[in-house]
Amino acid sequence: MDVLTWFQQLGVDADPVAKGFQAQPMYVLVSLLLPVTLGATVGFGLRLIERVFGVELGKGGGH
Repeated sequence: MDVLTWFQQLGVDADPVAKGFQAQPMYVLVSLLLPVTLGATVGFGLRLIERVFGVELGKGGGH
């Protein structure tokens, strides 16, 4: 099973005949951890770029 299929299966109702959306526990966990993981990865990546090239990417304020 590839990653996209796995993500798609997470969004399926736990009980399709019940009213409303019943999120699977893994859906809730992924919804909380994925943005945090992506944000940390981008943050650390930018920090690495700053150290390697000797620039300060977040200090450009023009106002």
